[in-house]
Amino acid sequence: MALVAGIGTVASFVTYEFVFYFNQIEPRATTSWAISFFIGVFRQHHLHWLLSFHTAKSQYAESLGRDWIASLFVLAFSVALNYVLTQKLAMYHRLAWAICLICAAGIEYALLKFFVFRKSRTSKCGR
Repeated sequence: MALVAGIGTVASFVTYEFVFYFNQIEPRATTSWAISFFIGVFRQHHLHWLLSFHTAKSQYAESLGRDWIASLFVLAFSVALNYVLTQKLAMYHRLAWAICLICAAGIEYALLKFFVFRKSRTSKCGR
């Protein structure tokens, strides 16, 4: 679990920095958060599927579909939070990124555990 969190955090920060550097869409911090979050859905799902929830016996495509549903909820929440932090409270964008990551990760983990990687009734793949 800690390995996935560590890899995911570093990869998310690198992705965010890359997107933020090239992104010209305003509000820049919030749109960069949204774009990097979107990119991270695939990476994080795969890492969690391989390393954290490998005993859930959930089929990959099935759990990825549920992950998208969960991620849309988390994305909406975290984009709103990032906007408030950076635009309304004028918080430094990297600090806002960290706060959003912590908040989003907590919600996302609960959704992953109880919704995305729940045991499939029709799973036959041995995962």
